[in-house]
Amino acid sequence: MEEKEIIYVAGNPNAYPLEYYDEDAGVYQGVIPELLRQFSQQSSYQMIYYQGGTQDQRAQLAKNRQVDILSGYTQTDEAPSYSQPVTVFNSVWEGEQITYQIYVSDVAPEALKSQLESYFASVGEETLSGVAVHAAVQYPTPHALYWSLAGLGLAAAALAAAVILLVRRYRKMLRKAEQSIETDEVTGIGNAEYLTRYYMQFVLDKNRILYKLCYFYVDTDQLRRLSSSEETNEFLRYVATLLQEYTGDSDILARVSDQGFVLVKLSGSAQADEEWLTSLIARARAYSEKYQKPFDVNLSAGIYPIKASDRDLNEMVFNAGQSARAAAQNGMGYMVCSDQMLQQFVEERRLQASIERALSHQEFELYLQFYVDCDAHRIVGGEALSRWQHPEKGLLAPDRFVPMMEREGKISKLDYYSLEKVCAFMEELVRLGIDTFFISCNFSRDTFAAADFVDNCKRIMGQYSFPRELLIFEITESTSSKNTSQLQQNAIALKEYGVKIALDDFGKGFTSFYDLQLYPIDGIKLDKSLIDNLGTERGNAILKAMVHVGHELGITILAEGVETDAQVEVISRLHCDVLQGFRFFYPMPHWEAKKKILQQFKPTRADNSPLTLSAP
Repeated sequence: MEEKEIIYVAGNPNAYPLEYYDEDAGVYQGVIPELLRQFSQQSSYQMIYYQGGTQDQRAQLAKNRQVDILSGYTQTDEAPSYSQPVTVFNSVWEGEQITYQIYVSDVAPEALKSQLESYFASVGEETLSGVAVHAAVQYPTPHALYWSLAGLGLAAAALAAAVILLVRRYRKMLRKAEQSIETDEVTGIGNAEYLTRYYMQFVLDKNRILYKLCYFYVDTDQLRRLSSSEETNEFLRYVATLLQEYTGDSDILARVSDQGFVLVKLSGSAQADEEWLTSLIARARAYSEKYQKPFDVNLSAGIYPIKASDRDLNEMVFNAGQSARAAAQNGMGYMVCSDQMLQQFVEERRLQASIERALSHQEFELYLQFYVDCDAHRIVGGEALSRWQHPEKGLLAPDRFVPMMEREGKISKLDYYSLEKVCAFMEELVRLGIDTFFISCNFSRDTFAAADFVDNCKRIMGQYSFPRELLIFEITESTSSKNTSQLQQNAIALKEYGVKIALDDFGKGFTSFYDLQLYPIDGIKLDKSLIDNLGTERGNAILKAMVHVGHELGITILAEGVETDAQVEVISRLHCDVLQGFRFFYPMPHWEAKKKILQQFKPTRADNSPLTLSAP
């Protein structure tokens, strides 16, 4: 099929029923838009209305020569500059003849004017009657309908009235459903579908380079850990309200994910952009102080200047989102996406495309970081970790692929893949006579809270023989903020199956002690931030209290991130049970880990009892 040449039209948003902007549908409606659509079907042109909204921007667009056609005029209106009139049709109203016109600008294709004149001259009364009825149905107002039909000298009022009665209720329901589908439930602004629809209307070939796509990133996972889901939603609504203040008539605002807002904004000068971005981010970060919240909040932005060659909206959102996350990681308010960053994003896209191959080709390898007991510093277990042995890029650490897989919804595949690797490793140790070494596994929040999580885990574990109590499933604290009921059911079911349950990142937020009541916990892993604060009076007191509470509840205490002898000394005095960190062992591949395990472990312990996760 031959590709049509795009013709941009500047419409009159307030000339019902001749032409008007339907805010509910987000498109231009009326007699002239319908005639132009029919012309488009018969010609080699595709008619697209430039921008939308209730403000009449035809004069400015004509001055800037941004459009090919200026529409919605009568012969009494002032003619736009740099254009020539084309008569659409004539009618009589109260004895006076009125000529309705459009204007073809001097940037339009040379043949367009003559083709439009030929088309409008061929339009008969029957066609105009149908168009008028259709226009009235789009916006059913009986008085205006009578005006339009009488002005056109047409006799279809009875038919049109009947059609209006039939469709009025349906259109109302349809618009309401459409608004619901395109509205973010938490903030009330548009969502990703809303962004896509309005982007197609606002951002066109002739103005593309005038826009920037701004992605505003909120780390909702951390915020939920520090506060609660409702507090997080309150902050998201606050951000949405702030962003609306900076959104102009030609801009588009939407919340596109749990952690991201997008503002497609007409660019100003570099100084103007810096001023409004700095002001917005500062106001957002002042939220906690303004409303006296006992937690910190953050907002970072990534700015992607849209290029003339850009066509893929999803790719632009991705680039801006990655820039926003980079800004957050570097403690910056915002970052403008550079060519160097774009190259890095291209590399990440390539990694995304190779995930399925990597899983099927067993490219993800099991690594272990050992746990040691607090007294003798002997190996007692390990934490399962993943490394990607990429055929071209070499060994990749989790921070290169885990966040990406979470965003792409593929992290569950890696979680189950890793669980199977762990089960096979534990079965091998048991065959070698080692039945006291335990392994902890991390699962993403989405995986752990899935309805089929327990069934999938049982299916995998059922293929291997090893003591189930040697396998520990870690619940990250962020998990507790979503699907709490299902997650609780899953934890209880796994506990009944014999698996141990531990809380990861304990003490990082305010929900930890509530989690001790909610889930059947065998162990808690103290967050590294607590260990880093050892040596201070406050840090020691907090850790001492947590260890005491854990032991009172019969829970094993694991301290992660231990890196110095000074930390080891303090932790030992506080009677933690198990330690992990670079002070003792770095993560190592499973084959090296097996050698060290065989060097230390004997087939059974001296007292013939397995080491389990229980308080001393």
